[in-house]
Amino acid sequence: MLNLRHPSIPSAYMMLVIVMVLWASGIIVSRSVYDSVPPVGFSFWRWICAVVIMTPLAARKTWHHRSVLRERLPALLMLGLFLALGSTAIVVAVQYTTATNVALVSGTQPIVTALIAWMLLKERLTPRQMCGVLAATVGVAGMISRFDIGLLSTLSFNLGDIVTLASVTGYALYAVNLHRWVAGVGPLVMMYVSCLGVVVVLFPVFVAESMWIESMVFTGPVFWAMFYLAAIPTLLATTMWNLSVGVVGPNRATIFTNLLPLFGVALAVLLLNEAVHGYHLIGGVLICFGITMVVRRDSTT
Repeated sequence: MLNLRHPSIPSAYMMLVIVMVLWASGIIVSRSVYDSVPPVGFSFWRWICAVVIMTPLAARKTWHHRSVLRERLPALLMLGLFLALGSTAIVVAVQYTTATNVALVSGTQPIVTALIAWMLLKERLTPRQMCGVLAATVGVAGMISRFDIGLLSTLSFNLGDIVTLASVTGYALYAVNLHRWVAGVGPLVMMYVSCLGVVVVLFPVFVAESMWIESMVFTGPVFWAMFYLAAIPTLLATTMWNLSVGVVGPNRATIFTNLLPLFGVALAVLLLNEAVHGYHLIGGVLICFGITMVVRRDSTT
C-alpha cells in the first residue's frame, strides 16, 4: 500500500511508474484537442483549473506557511517559470516538428537532468547508472525508429526541436530545484504554490496570445480535456512526482520518463486498437533494463 505522507523508496518507485501512466494518458488527451486550442491559452486555463480544484484543500495550509513562502517568493516564481516552460513548450513544439522528433528529444530528459544536477548539486551518476541511462535512451530511440538506422538518418531537426529541448530543460530545472527551494511545507502546499507560480508566469503571455494571436474557445471536448489534464496528469501525477523526487532524487526519478513512450504504446493498443510490434518489445526491455540499472544503487548503498 502506498504511503503518500512519508513514502518509502519502493513506494516512491511505484508512484513514479503510476505517474508515467498518468502523464502518458495526458499526452493522448492533449493530442485530441491540440489543433483546436491556442497552446498558451490551453495551458493557462489548465493551471487555473488546477488552482481552483486545489484551493479548498490547500489554501489554509498555504496561509499557515505564508511567512516562509513570502521569504521564498522569488524562488517560487522561478519554479513556476520552470514548470510553465516544461508544460507549455511541448504543446508549442508539436506545431512545428514531428511527433517522432518530439519523442526523441524528450528522451534526453534523464541526461539533461543529470547534467543540471551535477552542475548545481555536484550529484554524479555512477558508471552503472550512466549505462542504464544509455540503455533506456537506446530503447526509446529504437521504439520510435523501429530500430531502423536508415530512418534515423533521414530525420531533420528544426525550431520545434529546440522548443522541445526547452521543455525538457524546464522540467529538469524544476525537478532539481523543487526540494531545495520549497522544503518543509508538505507536498500539498508544494504543489499548490507551484500551480500559482505557473499561473502568474503564464498570465502576461496568455494575455498577449489572446490579444494578438488567438483567443481560447471553450467547447465541450476542450473543457473536459482541460479538466482531466488539471485533475489527473497535473495535480495527482505531479504531486506524486514531487514526493518521489524528494525520496529518490532527481536523477533516479527522471530515468522513469523513458517509460512514457512505452506506456503511450500500451494505451494506444488498448484504446485505439493499434498493433504491437517486435521493436516495441525490444525497446521496452531496454528501457526497463536501463531503469533497473539506475535505481539498483539503492539496494547496494
